[in-house]
Amino acid sequence: MISHKHKTIFVHIPKVAGQSVEQMYLTDLGLNWNQRGTLLLRPKEKQEQGPGRLAHLTAEQYTALGYIAPDVFKAYFKWALVRNPYQRALSCYHFLGYARVLSFENFVQKVLPNKIKQQHFFFLPQYDYLHDNQGQLLVDYVGHLERLDQDLLLPKQKSGIEHLTMPHANKEPGGWKRVIRLWMEQPILIKYLALGHDKKSRKEALTTKAKAGLNQWYAKDFQAFGYEIEQ
Repeated sequence: MISHKHKTIFVHIPKVAGQSVEQMYLTDLGLNWNQRGTLLLRPKEKQEQGPGRLAHLTAEQYTALGYIAPDVFKAYFKWALVRNPYQRALSCYHFLGYARVLSFENFVQKVLPNKIKQQHFFFLPQYDYLHDNQGQLLVDYVGHLERLDQDLLLPKQKSGIEHLTMPHANKEPGGWKRVIRLWMEQPILIKYLALGHDKKSRKEALTTKAKAGLNQWYAKDFQAFGYEIEQ
């Protein structure tokens, strides 16, 4: 998200309250959600590079792909929110519809590795969103979802939106249309079909094997952002 009025760039990591943050800036600009393209919150056009949804550009892609000039990027306040990797993965699992047809353990073992290797924007490590290839942090501030009220104070002050309250958005779990699309994209998953996992608690879903997989694939997130690794 780029807001020139606020001189702010928000790097929207999927399933870390990004739409709620973006709604604050839209509200301050007097815009509704359908007008969000003004802030680069729109689908990628045919001739453009980057993820299918430009809201999910990494910090490095903003300049590397020409969405903003390097000097403007340097001058603007750049920030992001991060989240416990276990909880973020569970949120992706439910939001995209996998929970309706796969166990979380199979999602971590059969889906996640390929998605990360393909650099699919929804599953990229949070570290990769915020650092360049040399490991340099490209944003000015990283807040944590777990202490949201406290960690929003500085970004709101920097952007001049202290008077706004962040709404809650985009909590809808994946419906059957998403599930059908999953099968079409990855028909091999049918062999792991297991219904009812969307009813399980998050604690039940986080098995030892599931945590081991997440510890491997998101190792940089645990280390960089101070989250505790569980066994």
